[in-house]
Amino acid sequence: MSDSMSHHRTFEILTAEPVPSRRKPRHRSDEEKARLVAEAFSPGGNVSAVARSEGLDPSQLYAWRRKALSSGMLRH
Repeated sequence: MSDSMSHHRTFEILTAEPVPSRRKPRHRSDEEKARLVAEAFSPGGNVSAVARSEGLDPSQLYAWRRKALSSGMLRH
């Protein structure tokens, strides 16, 4: 038997869960976006917590917040 045939080989079996489907994009009015941004800026406000409570990805609320700051609509 050749050397390459005499070595033991091990294999790892990987299992995976299906990736959850993406959320369907939801249109939000400018007033609703402004309300959520203001809530995130309120004393003790938390962007991630506000986003989760509204079913938003936190990165979306951060983007709205950055846009509001850069446009001068809000001051931080």
